[in-house]
Amino acid sequence: MIADIILCNGKIVTVDKDFSTAEAVAIKDGLVAAVGTNYEISSWWGTETKEFDLAGKTVIPGIIDGHPHLAVEGLRYVYPSLAGARSIDDVLKVIATEVATRRPGDWIVTAPLGDPPFYQNVPGNLRENRFPNRHDIDRVAPDNPVYIKPIWSWWNKPPVVSVANSAALRLADISRDTHPPYPGITFERDAAGEPTGVIIEDAPSGILHAAQDFSVMRVAPRFTYEDRVKAFRHSLKKFNSVGTTSIYEGHGVVPEVMQVYRDYWARDELTVRSYLVVSPPPQKSIAEYDGFMREWAMRARGTGVGEAMLKIGGVNIVWGGDFDVARLRAQEFPYAGYSDWYVDATTPEQYRDMVMLAARHGLRVNTIASAQNNLDAILGIFEEVNVTYPIKGKRWVLQHLYELTPQNLATMRRLGIVPTILPGFHLRKTGPLRRAATPKERWGNITPYRSILNAGLPLVTGTDGVPPEPFVALSTIIERRFQVTGEVFNPWQRLSREHALRTMTINAAYLSFEETLKGSIEPGKYADLAVLDQDYLTVPQEQIKDITVAMTMLGGTIL
Repeated sequence: MIADIILCNGKIVTVDKDFSTAEAVAIKDGLVAAVGTNYEISSWWGTETKEFDLAGKTVIPGIIDGHPHLAVEGLRYVYPSLAGARSIDDVLKVIATEVATRRPGDWIVTAPLGDPPFYQNVPGNLRENRFPNRHDIDRVAPDNPVYIKPIWSWWNKPPVVSVANSAALRLADISRDTHPPYPGITFERDAAGEPTGVIIEDAPSGILHAAQDFSVMRVAPRFTYEDRVKAFRHSLKKFNSVGTTSIYEGHGVVPEVMQVYRDYWARDELTVRSYLVVSPPPQKSIAEYDGFMREWAMRARGTGVGEAMLKIGGVNIVWGGDFDVARLRAQEFPYAGYSDWYVDATTPEQYRDMVMLAARHGLRVNTIASAQNNLDAILGIFEEVNVTYPIKGKRWVLQHLYELTPQNLATMRRLGIVPTILPGFHLRKTGPLRRAATPKERWGNITPYRSILNAGLPLVTGTDGVPPEPFVALSTIIERRFQVTGEVFNPWQRLSREHALRTMTINAAYLSFEETLKGSIEPGKYADLAVLDQDYLTVPQEQIKDITVAMTMLGGTIL
């Protein structure tokens, strides 16, 4: 048989059961046909075969991001960017440029202040070390309402701040007599008690960014479907550029975003294999949820419904949450803002009933369980459900895991639960803050990568999109180093490079029931590959996070 493509003279890290390496790989009809030495693979050569000399470069399986928020990435760039602004005048120049292209009365909305992806040191990045206020913006936009969007809290950390000029404040009906919709949001005021246009949100909720965009500034233009479609192209390009060929959106995806995926798939423009979990609408009665799950069971039950590029399976059910935030966002249903999921809140009783319904209808349950007490309660409910509807083998998923006790791990093994952890978010980015909020006697249970594997569980990791570069996550798994302080935390929980890579390849394929189709470079599997600029297995450990991808291949097609 003649191969369509041969990659030779490389270091092929197969991630097979022996973690073997090879020199070359042959590809036929989008699948890996053979892996071996240059000599062995030369038998697959023909006059029509395209040959790529890797010149010693390392090839790994395409990255499978177990928790990516792919559709969110491109939304950073929908509105005019303030990246690079180093003074209030710089910000005003961007706004003035927009004013010149608009009619009086037209809204002007900009991206958040700061530089993506993390928007750090705001407003310290400006010479004045303060946010622009309505008076500043009024100078260049006296006849246009202007809104500088707040940094989405997952990209940075509280407080999140937005700015509105005078025209925008009038349209939002914000005056000296306006009170915030709930504790945690503040209207900055001048000496005379008038709002300056700076809106500060520092709510204790884990779902910030709701108060501005979903209540006090609900009059400002929002992301349209066309915005999401345009942003999605950027998202795909970004994820492909870092070697990601598959994703699992376990947090849940709302119908509008799901339709974007479907539209790209229908045009054969979807370049990341996508497994989407359904995000149920905000809290309704259990009877209404029963109808919702009965309907979705036809399209998302069992291992999922779809094909190689797009599958839909299971539901994300929220445990706990902030009921004030959920109420505010439910008022704006079905708009989801930056999120690609709906924000909800449940009581333990509501959660139990919803999980029982999902199990009855054959829908796999996904739940975020980042707090220790939440995890204990959730696993208790899973055990209760398991008595009526056995869940072992159904691969239910617990996400955003942070603290896990040996008892938790034993229960998860018994029930066949798949654990997902976000090393870049929970350890590298916010590790010191989260550790400080955790009693010291529990520090040993924080992100216990090694303990999870030792318990016989298929650990899966994801980027959470902060940032989407997988090698930042992989380096964190290997080093366990806090970004800001440089401290190495719980070093006995480090993983080897081999085990770390498995968490974003073959283990992640297990999430979508596709471990026989992808996740390693073996005959018969999709030819999803990433060619690296450095050798992941030998590059100095501190340089792993800086590895870049020279070429990404999906089903034998170069992206």
